[in-house]
Amino acid sequence: MRVRGYAPATPCWSVLSSGDPAAAAEFYCGLFGWTTEPTEDGATTFLLHGLAVAGLAASPSGRSAWLTYISTADADATTATVAEAGGTVLQPPVDLAGRGRAALFSDPAGGVFGVWQRGRFAGAQVTNEPSSICWSETVTRDVPAAAAFYGKVFGWTEQEGTAVVEHEYHEWISANRVVGGLSPMGEQYPPETPQHWRTIFTIDDCAGFVERAKALGGRVLAGPIDAGIGFAAQVMDPTGGSFLAIDLVPELRELLG
Repeated sequence: MRVRGYAPATPCWSVLSSGDPAAAAEFYCGLFGWTTEPTEDGATTFLLHGLAVAGLAASPSGRSAWLTYISTADADATTATVAEAGGTVLQPPVDLAGRGRAALFSDPAGGVFGVWQRGRFAGAQVTNEPSSICWSETVTRDVPAAAAFYGKVFGWTEQEGTAVVEHEYHEWISANRVVGGLSPMGEQYPPETPQHWRTIFTIDDCAGFVERAKALGGRVLAGPIDAGIGFAAQVMDPTGGSFLAIDLVPELRELLG
């Protein structure tokens, strides 16, 4: 689905911060059929059918992770609100060659996320179709605390999810729209796993996707498993960045499309 802009407080862009951008680019282009394009600020944009689908940047720490960016009309004001709500400013707002202004934060439980104030670039230009991002969610051990923090920062409320009946799930609501998810950590998570944001891609044929990821040097952490809304797999790329991929059931594909 072609996207031209995002309302404030909506996940709008995902960037892989990688310890080895060249290796990461080779993996994801092989996995999803993406191409790459350099940006004016020295990063890389992944393209699907010539449209921006995700970003790639070198990780200052050397560790790899997918980062979710949430749209804002004023990155400086959001930065102040994050600090007031108990979050940590990891990177204050910076202008990225006129493409936009970005800042990076940690919530009180350690979940890292960013905000994006659009300039020439609004965010992902294609979503909710195979090989693109369809969902972003907070994975947490404390739903009320996460709801309190993100409610202060973005004005979100949370409600019980209706799409997944097999286990507890919540949804982020902004201006009466569902904009993301809130997933409680279960026993499958090691005790040391911190709160984090997860990036989810929609795919065709989860079993084939898993085999392709392995062949390209990725590690399959889980799956394919029946997630109730489709078959899903948790994958780690060769540089250490992990993500979820799901072959959605037809009715949800129609809803998202």
